Amino acid sequence: MRGAVLGLTVLLAVTGCATAPKTQQKAVQLTVDGLKLADASDLQSQAEAQLAYTLDYGYVARAGAAAVSCWFAKTGVESEVDKRLWCGPVQVPGTGAGTDWVPVPIKEVTKNGDEVRYEVQSPQVPENGKRSTPGGVLVRTDGKEFDPSKQQDLTAGRDFLAVLPDDGKRNNADLGLGNVDIKLRDDLLATTVTGWANPDTWITADGTVRAETGARLRVVRMKVEKLWEIDSGFHRTNWQGFAPQPSELALEVPGRRHLLPADRLPANGSVFVVYTVPDPQEGTERLALGTLGAKSLEQRVEVPSGKRTDAPPAVLQRGAGPAQFTEVTQKIRYGGSALGLKVTGVRLGRQRPVKLGESQYDVATASAADKALLEVRFEATGDLPDTAGGGLTKDLITVTLPDGSTAKQVGARYDGGPLPFAIVVEIPADTRSVSAGLVEGVVELPRLGRTLISPVDSRVTLALEF
Repeated sequence: MRGAVLGLTVLLAVTGCATAPKTQQKAVQLTVDGLKLADASDLQSQAEAQLAYTLDYGYVARAGAAAVSCWFAKTGVESEVDKRLWCGPVQVPGTGAGTDWVPVPIKEVTKNGDEVRYEVQSPQVPENGKRSTPGGVLVRTDGKEFDPSKQQDLTAGRDFLAVLPDDGKRNNADLGLGNVDIKLRDDLLATTVTGWANPDTWITADGTVRAETGARLRVVRMKVEKLWEIDSGFHRTNWQGFAPQPSELALEVPGRRHLLPADRLPANGSVFVVYTVPDPQEGTERLALGTLGAKSLEQRVEVPSGKRTDAPPAVLQRGAGPAQFTEVTQKIRYGGSALGLKVTGVRLGRQRPVKLGESQYDVATASAADKALLEVRFEATGDLPDTAGGGLTKDLITVTLPDGSTAKQVGARYDGGPLPFAIVVEIPADTRSVSAGLVEGVVELPRLGRTLISPVDSRVTLALEF
């Protein structure tokens, strides 16, 4: 059974062959709770047989030139060890480029005088992206000892995948990466592959990673935006049913699919993904983006060619918004007040959050692959009247298409202010320009009663060339 253990690393640890263990002069008698541990060498062998399955299935990868072996952890009291073995060195896919260890619990079977007998249990393989390391010195029954905290060289085996932070201070040429521009996005996660290489070695601040025989090393540099964290539209707590599930980013290599753990990815930043592929290679590598939930979607693109292997909605092949937005304001009359309807931003996508009634939120989805949802965000400026009018005035704010028709409003977001702070309309996915603004109308408002709301100057034009 796979269980999460300990925390994840934020270091760029690394590197090649396992450090040679310190050899004692003779075998040792290990104890547990002061009793002699019977058949301890058999427990080591049984745990190693168990771990072989985790390697075969790709739950962990080899991370050293020596064979993976299992050790007892000393407690610091004479020959005492704790009630589990540690097997490694390995690498848990999705962690850093350092070595991890898999704990294998042991269960007491019988006691006989001053001796106790145990049997091994299933390995507690960490979840993808979660590190697992013993806290003390490791020992085997033949007297060999090993300190897992010491710097280790690392040779990356099959199924190796490390997600490493990138401070962006060095350009691709300095790093030996080729320039690539591959974009993949939905409304909750966006990524751009900016660099790619198949080096013999990859140098980090702490050492060098190389692939073992029968594997090749790959490096992908990518920028990531977790939109469910940085897009204010998703900062809600009262969702109808379940909150939107964060999208999943995965790297698919021949024979394996590696999920990139969300907690190893920055909210808005860059990472290096260092991984291995079989040598010789059969098949291609792909970056996959999975949109989860009722309106699920799977997108794939080959790396490094950028060839799409799916048929995504047209809007997701466009940008979601401009790099910089110039705010523009339409002057309006709100009863006896002079206000401004300031457009503060736009967002183009397949799905957008909208408010349902007075409390809950939901995610609206475009009705067809050739349609898009356009979110226009607003801020009311001026001498704001004391009324909660967003839910009543939202239909007075319209978006007009180039052919003069009015786009269908599929939802809005609002709070206690006089106007909504976002409306969402459906438009053709290839639309490059719209106009937005208020139309005249009379609404029944709290505290103000029947109120005339009308535009003072013309609508604003919004370019969608991004």
